[in-house]
Amino acid sequence: MKKKYRLLTCLLVFMLGLTGCTTDGYNIPQPQAEVVPEHSDLNFEDMSYERPDIDAINQKINDLLAKVVLEGNQEEILKGYDEILNDLKEVDQMESLASIKNNIDLSDSYYEEEYQFLTSAFVKLDNRMNELTEAILTTSYKDAFVKKMGEDFIERYEKNKKLNSPEIEELSEQETALINEYSKTAAKEYTTMINGQSKTIDDLDFNKQEDIDGYYDIYEQKNKELGTIYKKLVSIRVEIAKKLGYENYTDYAYDLLGRDFSKEDAEKFEEAVLEYVAPLAAKMDTKYQEKLQKLDTSEITVESGFSYLKTALKQEFPKAMQDAYDYMQKHHLYQIDDDSNMLHAGYTTIIGNEPFLFINTSDYKDPSTLFHEFGHYYNFYLMGGTSWNDGNNLDIAEIHSQAFELLMFEYYDEIYGSDAKLMEIKVINDMLNSILQGCIEDEFQRKVFENPDISLEEMNTLHGQIYQKYMGYPLEYEWVDIHHHFETPFYYISYATSAVSSLELWLVGTKNREDALNAYRNMTQNTLNVDYLDALKDSGFSNPFTSKVIKNISSEIKREFL
Repeated sequence: MKKKYRLLTCLLVFMLGLTGCTTDGYNIPQPQAEVVPEHSDLNFEDMSYERPDIDAINQKINDLLAKVVLEGNQEEILKGYDEILNDLKEVDQMESLASIKNNIDLSDSYYEEEYQFLTSAFVKLDNRMNELTEAILTTSYKDAFVKKMGEDFIERYEKNKKLNSPEIEELSEQETALINEYSKTAAKEYTTMINGQSKTIDDLDFNKQEDIDGYYDIYEQKNKELGTIYKKLVSIRVEIAKKLGYENYTDYAYDLLGRDFSKEDAEKFEEAVLEYVAPLAAKMDTKYQEKLQKLDTSEITVESGFSYLKTALKQEFPKAMQDAYDYMQKHHLYQIDDDSNMLHAGYTTIIGNEPFLFINTSDYKDPSTLFHEFGHYYNFYLMGGTSWNDGNNLDIAEIHSQAFELLMFEYYDEIYGSDAKLMEIKVINDMLNSILQGCIEDEFQRKVFENPDISLEEMNTLHGQIYQKYMGYPLEYEWVDIHHHFETPFYYISYATSAVSSLELWLVGTKNREDALNAYRNMTQNTLNVDYLDALKDSGFSNPFTSKVIKNISSEIKREFL
């Protein structure tokens, strides 16, 4: 999933029931009916891109700043502020549309340039909005403004203004340009020469030593090009954090992502993962690796997942979730293809109030990817539109997607037939590895930003050492494939925390399916401006930083599969 965290809309209020079911110590609140916002009746192909008039928005801000210092303008100020918020929604909508169109065809420089322009413009407009909001709050209009906008809005403004400044605008532009350079470079087809023939990764036969050597040749090339871009990004990001008054970039990144846990909490989490999950994953690999390698589900494609998804939603999921699926299909709000010019990624985003699902099937070939992304899609569907300083919590969002993957186990017999149980094991195994990978990449980034001047070679060695610690073998070059390092630093720990919470839901489901469905339904009603730990508590989940949930999940998986 990708969406920038300066985002965007009205808070959807949710309430959890006061009574609930108890399953082996879990008190799952009874879910309330979903609050579904309005959605536009527009097909994706009918969405037209038009560059917003940024100068006009700036002029509106200037006009309002001039009125703020005068008395008797309360109605005009409140109305004018609303108009500017609506203008910013349009900028965000066009930015999302330009990004998607660029991702569909990376060779189209027009949308690449438009996306870069709007991203840069939004950074500057964000600073202007902080300036305008501060000006209003220092005048006699403060009380009326706070009453209209709400205390939560003001609190978000107070947090937001620490994360941006006119001082970093030029650096932010450089950052965006480097991210775009990464996307284009990563989409290149890297090749190696073997016996006089040019081969790509897909052409290699790993039963042959020369092809294994070719693999490393390709990744050395890739690592050198992409790693050089990353080093530039690290330097820029360290400078951004310094200019904003942070001692280190890691703290800034955690604040930017709206986390309600610290890097110290993450370190404790990683210690528990190393103690319980790492040995479990190693044993799972030993027992099932050969069987999983022989598993052939090539005839079951991402696209084939649509029919199974529709069936599942009708059988036991809320009507709002069925409506989200129908809405996606009716308005063609997805791009699932393997075109060579597509971005190598799977994600879900939102265009105004319309969610959009994107999967490159040259990278993702299994229906579980569709199930994962539809969890995100439903999150955005319940979210509706967004406003200037709203935030969508990553850790919660990833529970929406990963937990839904696990709930779909119920339909694996129909999808995979005799391979159903083995596919369940594969998904569980992948999720354990996702927890390990999340911890690896978080620790790697932390140490890189603690020592930002280290060479690319030293970075590769560092990644290999950390990978060895968690996985039992080194992996030095391939980290450059993880686009989150380049686009959204410190995202990856959210895959780990959310996987733990999702596996806890699976654990509940092994005892009581209805409780698991209720817990998931509770969690999906947490959309905008909700803290991760609050959402866990209110939905009936454990705190992964202070509880024994990692140990408990590991014990249950060991009992079930080993």
